Amino acid sequence: MITVMAIADRYLSDDEELVHVARQHWTVLAGEFVALALIVAVVGAALWFLPWDQDWSLIAMAVVVGLGLVAALLFWLVPMLKWSTTVFILTNRRLMMRDGIISKQGRDMPLTRVNDVSFDISLWERLMRYGTLSVQSASEQEGMVLRRVPRPQWFQSEIYRQVNAVHMAQRPGVPPDYQG
Repeated sequence: MITVMAIADRYLSDDEELVHVARQHWTVLAGEFVALALIVAVVGAALWFLPWDQDWSLIAMAVVVGLGLVAALLFWLVPMLKWSTTVFILTNRRLMMRDGIISKQGRDMPLTRVNDVSFDISLWERLMRYGTLSVQSASEQEGMVLRRVPRPQWFQSEIYRQVNAVHMAQRPGVPPDYQG
Protein backbone atom coordinates (compact mmCIF):
# COMPACT_ATOMS: atom_id res chain seq x y z
CA MET A 1 0.00 0.00 0.00
CA ILE A 2 1.26 3.46 -0.86
CA THR A 3 1.70 5.68 2.18
CA VAL A 4 0.94 9.38 2.33
CA MET A 5 4.66 10.10 2.72
CA ALA A 6 5.45 8.22 -0.50
CA ILE A 7 2.80 10.24 -2.32
CA ALA A 8 4.25 13.47 -0.94
CA ASP A 9 7.86 12.56 -1.79
CA ARG A 10 7.18 12.67 -5.51
CA TYR A 11 6.27 16.37 -5.27
CA LEU A 12 9.53 17.40 -3.59
CA SER A 13 12.46 19.00 -5.33
CA ASP A 14 15.98 17.71 -4.63
CA ASP A 15 16.86 20.24 -1.92
CA GLU A 16 13.45 20.23 -0.25
CA GLU A 17 12.60 18.52 3.03
CA LEU A 18 9.20 17.16 3.93
CA VAL A 19 7.87 18.64 7.18
CA HIS A 20 4.25 17.48 7.36
CA VAL A 21 1.68 15.67 5.22
CA ALA A 22 -2.04 15.50 5.95
CA ARG A 23 -5.21 14.31 4.31
CA GLN A 24 -8.60 15.81 4.98
CA HIS A 25 -10.14 14.65 8.25
CA TRP A 26 -11.92 11.30 8.16
CA THR A 27 -15.26 12.99 8.85
CA VAL A 28 -15.32 13.94 5.17
CA LEU A 29 -16.29 10.31 4.56
CA ALA A 30 -19.00 9.99 7.22
CA GLY A 31 -21.80 10.91 4.82
CA GLU A 32 -20.46 8.52 2.23
CA PHE A 33 -20.54 5.60 4.67
CA VAL A 34 -24.12 6.48 5.62
CA ALA A 35 -24.99 6.53 1.90
CA LEU A 36 -23.34 3.12 1.46
CA ALA A 37 -25.30 1.68 4.39
CA LEU A 38 -28.54 3.06 2.93
CA ILE A 39 -27.73 1.61 -0.50
CA VAL A 40 -27.05 -1.81 1.01
CA ALA A 41 -30.29 -1.60 3.05
CA VAL A 42 -32.39 -0.60 0.02
CA VAL A 43 -30.87 -3.33 -2.17
CA GLY A 44 -31.36 -5.89 0.61
CA ALA A 45 -34.98 -4.84 1.13
CA ALA A 46 -35.67 -4.94 -2.61
CA LEU A 47 -34.21 -8.43 -2.84
CA TRP A 48 -36.17 -9.55 0.24
CA PHE A 49 -39.50 -8.45 -1.21
CA LEU A 50 -38.77 -9.70 -4.73
CA PRO A 51 -41.17 -12.50 -5.74
CA TRP A 52 -38.72 -15.34 -6.40
CA ASP A 53 -41.29 -17.65 -7.97
CA GLN A 54 -41.60 -15.54 -11.14
CA ASP A 55 -39.74 -16.12 -14.42
CA TRP A 56 -38.33 -12.59 -14.35
CA SER A 57 -36.99 -12.82 -10.78
CA LEU A 58 -33.35 -13.39 -11.80
CA ILE A 59 -33.43 -10.46 -14.22
CA ALA A 60 -35.00 -8.24 -11.55
CA MET A 61 -32.34 -9.35 -9.06
CA ALA A 62 -29.57 -8.51 -11.54
CA VAL A 63 -31.11 -5.07 -12.17
CA VAL A 64 -31.46 -4.32 -8.45
CA VAL A 65 -27.91 -5.45 -7.67
CA GLY A 66 -26.56 -3.58 -10.71
CA LEU A 67 -28.28 -0.35 -9.67
CA GLY A 68 -26.96 -0.85 -6.14
CA LEU A 69 -23.41 -1.26 -7.45
CA VAL A 70 -23.68 1.85 -9.62
CA ALA A 71 -25.07 3.84 -6.67
CA ALA A 72 -22.27 2.55 -4.41
CA LEU A 73 -19.71 3.52 -7.04
CA LEU A 74 -21.08 7.05 -7.38
CA PHE A 75 -21.92 7.80 -3.76
CA TRP A 76 -19.17 5.90 -1.94
CA LEU A 77 -16.20 4.83 -4.07
CA VAL A 78 -15.71 8.06 -6.03
CA PRO A 79 -15.77 10.28 -2.88
CA MET A 80 -13.43 7.80 -1.15
CA LEU A 81 -10.96 8.03 -4.03
CA LYS A 82 -11.23 11.82 -4.04
CA TRP A 83 -10.49 11.90 -0.30
CA SER A 84 -7.51 9.58 -0.73
CA THR A 85 -6.00 11.81 -3.42
CA THR A 86 -6.46 15.11 -1.53
CA VAL A 87 -3.19 15.84 0.24
CA PHE A 88 -1.84 18.90 2.10
CA ILE A 89 1.97 19.02 2.07
CA LEU A 90 4.25 21.33 4.05
CA THR A 91 7.94 21.39 3.22
CA ASN A 92 10.78 23.61 4.37
CA ARG A 93 10.14 25.79 1.28
CA ARG A 94 6.46 25.69 0.31
CA LEU A 95 2.91 24.70 1.16
CA MET A 96 1.18 22.46 -1.38
CA MET A 97 -2.31 21.12 -1.95
CA ARG A 98 -2.89 18.27 -4.42
CA ASP A 99 -6.13 16.58 -5.39
CA GLY A 100 -7.88 14.80 -8.21
CA ILE A 101 -8.54 11.25 -9.34
CA ILE A 102 -8.20 11.37 -13.11
CA SER A 103 -7.57 15.04 -13.72
CA LYS A 104 -5.17 16.45 -11.13
CA GLN A 105 -5.17 19.88 -9.55
CA GLY A 106 -2.43 21.41 -7.48
CA ARG A 107 -1.60 24.63 -5.75
CA ASP A 108 1.76 25.69 -4.35
CA MET A 109 2.63 28.67 -2.19
CA PRO A 110 6.26 29.49 -1.44
CA LEU A 111 6.73 30.08 2.28
CA THR A 112 8.48 33.36 1.49
CA ARG A 113 5.09 34.63 0.22
CA VAL A 114 3.02 33.65 3.27
CA ASN A 115 1.66 36.73 5.06
CA ASP A 116 -1.00 35.30 7.33
CA VAL A 117 -2.35 31.92 8.39
CA SER A 118 -5.70 31.87 10.16
CA PHE A 119 -7.95 29.05 11.27
CA ASP A 120 -11.68 28.63 11.70
CA ILE A 121 -13.02 25.90 13.98
CA SER A 122 -16.69 25.42 14.91
CA LEU A 123 -17.70 23.65 18.11
CA TRP A 124 -18.31 20.36 16.25
CA GLU A 125 -14.97 20.68 14.44
CA ARG A 126 -13.24 21.37 17.74
CA LEU A 127 -14.72 18.21 19.23
CA MET A 128 -13.65 16.21 16.17
CA ARG A 129 -10.22 17.96 16.02
CA TYR A 130 -10.30 19.48 12.55
CA GLY A 131 -10.91 22.88 10.98
CA THR A 132 -10.21 25.20 8.07
CA LEU A 133 -6.90 26.97 7.49
CA SER A 134 -6.75 30.14 5.38
CA VAL A 135 -3.30 31.04 4.12
CA GLN A 136 -2.87 34.55 2.72
CA SER A 137 -0.12 35.25 0.25
CA ALA A 138 1.93 38.35 -0.53
CA SER A 139 1.18 37.88 -4.23
CA GLU A 140 -1.86 39.33 -5.96
CA GLN A 141 -3.28 35.86 -6.43
CA GLU A 142 -5.73 34.82 -3.73
CA GLY A 143 -4.57 32.67 -0.84
CA MET A 144 -5.13 28.99 -0.16
CA VAL A 145 -8.00 27.56 1.85
CA LEU A 146 -7.38 24.11 3.32
CA ARG A 147 -10.68 22.61 4.45
CA ARG A 148 -11.13 19.89 7.08
CA VAL A 149 -7.49 19.88 8.12
CA PRO A 150 -6.71 17.65 11.12
CA ARG A 151 -5.24 19.61 14.06
CA PRO A 152 -5.43 23.03 12.36
CA GLN A 153 -3.89 25.02 15.23
CA TRP A 154 -0.83 22.77 15.25
CA PHE A 155 -0.59 22.93 11.43
CA GLN A 156 -0.84 26.75 11.60
CA SER A 157 2.02 26.84 14.12
CA GLU A 158 4.12 24.51 11.98
CA ILE A 159 3.59 26.71 8.91
CA TYR A 160 4.71 29.75 10.91
CA ARG A 161 7.78 27.86 12.19
CA GLN A 162 8.78 27.02 8.63
CA VAL A 163 8.07 30.58 7.41
CA ASN A 164 10.30 31.96 10.17
CA ALA A 165 13.05 29.46 9.32
CA VAL A 166 12.94 30.50 5.65
CA HIS A 167 13.10 34.20 6.54
CA MET A 168 16.00 33.60 8.95
CA ALA A 169 17.89 31.66 6.29
CA GLN A 170 17.55 34.63 3.95
CA ARG A 171 19.21 36.95 6.49
CA PRO A 172 22.91 36.05 6.48
CA GLY A 173 24.91 36.84 9.61
CA VAL A 174 21.89 36.76 11.92
CA PRO A 175 22.02 34.08 14.62
CA PRO A 176 19.26 31.42 14.28
CA ASP A 177 17.86 32.19 17.75
CA TYR A 178 17.54 35.94 17.00
CA GLN A 179 13.91 37.09 17.48
CA GLY A 180 14.10 40.62 16.06
